[in-house]
Amino acid sequence: MRWFGKFIILSVSCIVLAALAGCANDKTNLEDATVPLALGLDVKDKKLHYYISAPVFSKDIQKKTREGGGIAEGLRQSRNQQDAQFPGSLAGRNFQVIIVGKQLLQYKDWFKVLDVTFRDPRNTITDRIVAFDGPIEDIFQLQPKDQPSLPLFIRAIVDSGSNSSATVKTTAQELHRQLYDRAMTPSISEIKIENNKIMLKGTTLLSHKGQYSTSLTYQETSLLHILKNEAEPGVSLTFAIDDLQQSMPFNIDKVSFSLGDISVKIKSSHENGRFQFKIKVNSIISITEKFLEFELLQNSEEMANKLGKEMKKNLETLIKKCQDYNIDPVGFGLYARAYHYPLYKEAQADWGEELSRAQFDVDVDLRIGATGAVE
Repeated sequence: MRWFGKFIILSVSCIVLAALAGCANDKTNLEDATVPLALGLDVKDKKLHYYISAPVFSKDIQKKTREGGGIAEGLRQSRNQQDAQFPGSLAGRNFQVIIVGKQLLQYKDWFKVLDVTFRDPRNTITDRIVAFDGPIEDIFQLQPKDQPSLPLFIRAIVDSGSNSSATVKTTAQELHRQLYDRAMTPSISEIKIENNKIMLKGTTLLSHKGQYSTSLTYQETSLLHILKNEAEPGVSLTFAIDDLQQSMPFNIDKVSFSLGDISVKIKSSHENGRFQFKIKVNSIISITEKFLEFELLQNSEEMANKLGKEMKKNLETLIKKCQDYNIDPVGFGLYARAYHYPLYKEAQADWGEELSRAQFDVDVDLRIGATGAVE
């Protein structure tokens, strides 16, 4: 049996050596390959324009990225154009971010442009989908010296912003799911250029067809995360609790606080021909900043009630905003489908219109757990 063991070891060694030899013959030097990490899509003169950005690995070149672009009827059709603009072989389409201009977002079903992303298994589907408030060409031409390369920087600010509930993190796969689920409408992160710097702007809300509807600020996005029960402890909100006259170059009636564990319960019903949703939000909060004179230790319950009323008002405003645009980024349709399927099925063809008629009852209960180290 000893000779059999030696034979097995020898056979495995030969297979490994053969595989390594094969890999050596097919290898591609990194400096000879082009790996596009950012894709931009926009409409200009009623034609589809694409932009790509790829890192440059050569140590002899100071500029560490190379940009390209052109006009194409589809991404797969533009493959030859892309290959013609970059040296070496174009190694896959492992984009980190896909940036979509607002001009393209005005068109229904623009998402079909990304069909090749899902049809070709060599492509990734974890690309962050990001809306840009402006011409896509501007962001691909911007080369700030104090920021990392475009793809890595945008992915980083989207991921960090979503962790703090300042925006959403929507991948190509997630956007595909949201678009084809009639019980909700999509939301993607939004960026802008300000003072020659790329900055996170908030969140873009889309219709069921993927068309641009409206945008949310950082705080509105945080409230959206809360309604979706996706907000992590530490979400920060700021509200004005008194109508005080501003006597300084900042608002003296604003109070900021962070939420601890957040409990969100949504109950749905159907009465008088309308869907009805009762939303209950509970959380213990920590006061993080206040300018007005207010004794927190002795009047913490009063302050909590004021902040709760303001939070309730802002949640109702956000819901009304969604109703005005016939969109459902929260996913109230998921509750309607789960608990009232026959009624939902009748309305699913135009759920946005049905939601605009729905009635909402919002209740917020906050309790102050900490007021900081000083009063």
